[in-house]
Amino acid sequence: MLDKQKFIGYGLFALVIVAVSAYLIYPIGKSIKLGLDLQGGASVLLQAKGTAKAPVTTESMDQAENIIRQRVDKLGVAEPGIIREGNNYIQVQLPGIKDPNKALDVIGKTALLEFREVLDSEVIGGKKLKVTKNPTSDKDAVLIDKDKKMKYKVGPTLMTGSVISSATAGYDENNKPQVDMTFSAEGGKLFDEVAVKTYKKELAIVLDNTVESAPRIDSQSYNGRAVINGSFTLDEVKTLALVLQTGALPVKLEMSDIQTVGPTLGLDSLRAGVLALVIGFILVIIYLLVYYRGLGVIATLALAAFATILFGFAAFFGTYGKSIGLYWNMTLPGLAGIILSIGVAADSSIVIFERIKEEIGAGKTYRLAMEQGFRHGFLTMVDANFVTFITAFILYFLAVGPVRGFAFTLMLGVAIDLFVTYFFLQSMLGLTLNWKPMQKSTITGMKGVV
Repeated sequence: MLDKQKFIGYGLFALVIVAVSAYLIYPIGKSIKLGLDLQGGASVLLQAKGTAKAPVTTESMDQAENIIRQRVDKLGVAEPGIIREGNNYIQVQLPGIKDPNKALDVIGKTALLEFREVLDSEVIGGKKLKVTKNPTSDKDAVLIDKDKKMKYKVGPTLMTGSVISSATAGYDENNKPQVDMTFSAEGGKLFDEVAVKTYKKELAIVLDNTVESAPRIDSQSYNGRAVINGSFTLDEVKTLALVLQTGALPVKLEMSDIQTVGPTLGLDSLRAGVLALVIGFILVIIYLLVYYRGLGVIATLALAAFATILFGFAAFFGTYGKSIGLYWNMTLPGLAGIILSIGVAADSSIVIFERIKEEIGAGKTYRLAMEQGFRHGFLTMVDANFVTFITAFILYFLAVGPVRGFAFTLMLGVAIDLFVTYFFLQSMLGLTLNWKPMQKSTITGMKGVV
């Protein structure tokens, strides 16, 4: 009685997870985001090359990623992916983009840091200022700040970031975060001229036509040094210091791998991948039903639960992945990982069925054979899946590009397989093998058992 209640509880728990997954999947056309190899677009793998003056560090990669992200945002791509891979790679994915060459030019250009006088400002949503579509450095322009909360009307460029020799995060006398700037000899003179012109006004610090900050100029002479203070957090100060110090990209980024996929080719790849998935799934089911009969039906239900949960995770990461820092679109290598995972899941059922057959062949009752066969089979399955998971885990962290999608999908499939086997398959076996019709060899496919 206790075993029956346990199996019912396990089964209900698994069914709840399946139901939640099905809810996340619907409608499948919107929930699962497709990668550029399935819907067309451009992908570029940027490799950071350090020098003695500009080594590759965590801070420099953070700033490079920030600059690339701002550039991509201006392209108007609906679901871009900017992903750090390893210590010196940035993967940029632009699914659905119509002009890949133009996008690659924008990503690879040198950033421009400018200082421009603020002529007017208002909050986003105001109707007084209209954002300039194609701003230039020699004319007035209306720009948006990096937080997309304010609009600033700024004058022509007064100076660029090339005159800054250093910028660091520090604290003022009241222990509040501030940015300490040092100018070159020529830059110090130029900044004093700018300070005279903008005295008691705001001076916009603009990176790639985005206002990073707009501090007030409170002095007409700075003698080669200046500070930017206000209501900043320490993280904001560090970010602003990086922007000032590295107006251009902080490290040299080389395009080590470029891929462009047309929408027609992407659609063909999607059809081929889905067709391979469906055919593989059907062939596995046919084999299980022919060889294991009644047990094959149970294995088929377990595979259906496995596939639903796996695609549920794909829908979850596609919809909410950005907010939790795990960006994952469905790609062709990802579909390959799913197909392989289906084989792994089917193999788990087969291992357990064969162990149960061995126990029944040894003369044990169906109940005892199920308990001991499942326990030994599950342990064997855990060992095999653990090796697969570790291999995929290493591949995920050492590889770059689409290979990571394959490794991630395989890791996810292995983990879901363990869950479905323990909770769903075990409950189905426990509830059905004590049922008399299921104990016939013609139903179970267990020939020669007593």
